[in-house]
Parts: sequence; C-alpha cells; structure tokens
Amino acid sequence: MWPTSYAKRVASDLEAWVEKGWVSADNASNILASLDKEDAPSKLPVVITVLGAVLIGFSAMAFVAANWAEMSKGLRLGMLAVAMWSAYGTAAVLHLRNQVAFTEAAFVVGVALFGANIMLIGQMYHLPEDFPAGLLAWSLGGLVTAWAVQSRAALAATQLLLMGWTMAVISEGNIHLMYLVPWTAAALLAFRLDWGPAKHLALIGLIVWLLGNAPNLAENLGWGPIELLTVLSSLFGIIWLVGIAGEERQQPFTRALQGYAAITLLVMFWLGHVVDDGFEEGAGYLIPVLSVVVLLGASVLAFARTKSLAPQDVIAFAAFPVGILLSGALTTSDGDVPLILTAPLLLALCVWLVTLGTKLHNRFLINLGFAAFGGEALYLYLETFGTLLDTAAFFAIGGILLIAGGFVWERLRRRATAAQAEATS
Repeated sequence: MWPTSYAKRVASDLEAWVEKGWVSADNASNILASLDKEDAPSKLPVVITVLGAVLIGFSAMAFVAANWAEMSKGLRLGMLAVAMWSAYGTAAVLHLRNQVAFTEAAFVVGVALFGANIMLIGQMYHLPEDFPAGLLAWSLGGLVTAWAVQSRAALAATQLLLMGWTMAVISEGNIHLMYLVPWTAAALLAFRLDWGPAKHLALIGLIVWLLGNAPNLAENLGWGPIELLTVLSSLFGIIWLVGIAGEERQQPFTRALQGYAAITLLVMFWLGHVVDDGFEEGAGYLIPVLSVVVLLGASVLAFARTKSLAPQDVIAFAAFPVGILLSGALTTSDGDVPLILTAPLLLALCVWLVTLGTKLHNRFLINLGFAAFGGEALYLYLETFGTLLDTAAFFAIGGILLIAGGFVWERLRRRATAAQAEATS
C-alpha cells in the first residue's frame, strides 16, 4: 500500500473512531503525528527513476531499430526476451528489498516492453496487421501481470490499454461487447486493491465504452442525435440516482459515481440544445420516450426511499432528457436551434445543481453547477452578440462582463461551499 493513501485512509477512519469513542482525541493526534514524519521518503527519487527507466527503454528501442536489419532472428528474439524479463526480474529484486514505488516502475517497464515485443515479433514474421488484436494481447498481458503481482501501476496501464482497445474496435463501426470481460477483471482488481485511481479509471473506462458504442448503436437503430442523447441522458440520470441512494447507505465510491454522471449529463444536455438536427425521419420514438418514463419512475422511487431528494429534484432529473426532446421537437427545418427556450432551462438546471450539492454536502456538485452556468452564459454571449457588434466592442463588453460575472459568481460559489463546509463540521 502506498504511504500517502494509507495515511489518508487512517486519517479518515480516525475521525469516525473519535466520534464513536473508540479512540481518544489525544491518541488520534499521536497516530496522525506518527504518520506525518518529516523523514518520510521523498517521491522525487521515484519520479527520477521512472523517467530514467523510460529513457533507457527508448535508448534500447532506438538501438534495436538502428541495427534491426543486421540482426538475425534468433538474436532479435533473444534481445526482446532478455529486455522484458530483465524488467520483471528487477521488479522482483526491488520487491524483496521492499522498494514499493521502484517495483511498480519496473512492472510498468515490463508491461511496456511486452507490448513492444508483440509489435516487433509481428513485424518480424509478417503477421497480418490487426491493431485492435495487438492491443488486446498487450492488455491481457498487462492484466495477468497486475493480478499475478497485485501491481497498481500495471493495473492502471492495463486499464488505459483496454480503453484504447475498445475504441479501436468501435472505430471500425462495430458494437463492442467483449470489452466488458477484461474490464470486469480489471475493475475487480481495482476494488480488491482498494485503490482510488484504479476505481476512477474503471468508471471512466465504462463511460468511454458506453459513449463509444452509442453512435454505432444509434446507426443500427436508425436514430439521430436527439434520440440517442435522450436515451443516454436517461441512463446517466439513473446512474446518478443510484449514486445518491448508495451514498445514504454509506456504500463506497458512490460520490465519485455521482460526479461522473453529473458531468456526462450536463454535456449531453448541452449537446442536445446546440446540435442542429431535429428528430430523425422514420426513427422510432418508443425507446427514447420509454427511457424518460423509466428515469421519472426511478426519480420518484429515489424520492420515496431516500431522505436527500425533494419533489423539485424529481422534476429536475426528468428535465434533462425532456429538455433534449424539446430541443429536437422545436428545431426548425433549417437547423435553427431554439436557444431561447432550452438555454434558460440549462441555466436553471445549473442553479438546481448548486442547491442539490449544498443539500447533499457535495462540494464537487456545487463547483460543477457554477462552472456549467458560467460556461453556458459565455456560450450564449458568443452565440448571440458576436455577430451584432464590431470586434472591438465585442471584446471590450465581453471582457467587462466576464470580469464582473466571474467576481460575482466566485463570491456566490464561496458562500455555497462555506455553507456546505459548516454543515458538515
């Protein structure tokens, strides 16, 4: 376990233990002091070591590339094998010496060299070019390494490789379901190791997979952007509600789930109210409308089962996909988007997000609401006034409005976050 994450975990647990009377305040202070030693190892040597390992790897690759044609196949294979297994052997030696960070760096080098071996051997034997298959083989090798040695760094590298693999398959126009198999194995290891960054990468990987497959699915179903965005916003609204319900039950990682769902939902709504397409001719409306009904039902159920939500929250969750449907219905045949109707709704939802974050004591949602409100206001200014004023006046007025708006908005944000901090203290 990394020392920094361990200290954060202990500090968080000590707060709860002191409240329950299991640990005295004085003892808690002593424990925290023992974790915060001045002689704690610096991370700079680790960073330098990783950079050095990367440079050595590039040097080796450059040397091999420069002399590749003159080498025999046996020598090539021997060099590739020695390089990869030397990295893993170095990791084993460092592990025995309890050099955790350097061990992780060596594993990353080993996983990287495994991928290089796949590409070079494929080139050597003139194997058919299949970029997604190569990424899959590389990812599986990294996944086996991560599970075998319980390596966090190898796991993070594998999760990034898996995202690259699924996007490579999706870019060929295919709906990629097999991604869920290795993704599940990586996600299970992330929770087994109880490592926050890997949990975040698992969630990001799932979102990337969902959004990546969405256009191909929409094309197969004959949907346009409006129908697709409606279904996706309903789905992420339900995910958000699951996160709220899970947080009340003190389930892990539910606050992060809310954050990712909120960001995605706001992006979906913004795309829905700026896209210049209405409803697709001949598209079926049953599934998009049904998805809105399901989200509304989930909102009502969450309102009934949790203490955090109010009736206006039920309306706000449903307003996201309904607003997208409204935008599609009101888009003219010339592709003109009715911002006069949908933009105020988005601004109102941003204000609602601030109030929801204050009520849930979630500072991220508060900041996200303010940021989204400011971004939408800036977009409306550029969209509305950019063609009505000459360049000098446009930039002058825009600068004044941005400075004034930023000042006021920052004061409001600080008040909201301060009130949230007081409520939690």
